[in-house]
Amino acid sequence: MKAIVCLFFLVAGLSSCRKNYVCECKNSNATYPAGEIEATRSKAKKYCQDLSTADTKCNIQQ
Repeated sequence: MKAIVCLFFLVAGLSSCRKNYVCECKNSNATYPAGEIEATRSKAKKYCQDLSTADTKCNIQQ
């Protein structure tokens, strides 16, 4: 019985870590959404930062 309860919480915990995040990019002209990703917060943050260029900085939208 304990194993089933532990397994339930493990599955529930892993599935709730992933959610949709929106990448927001800013440059000297504008701020704009640059796409959406379903991932953990840390992976979404890295994905958004990888969209950055020399004059455009991208992060997950707050």
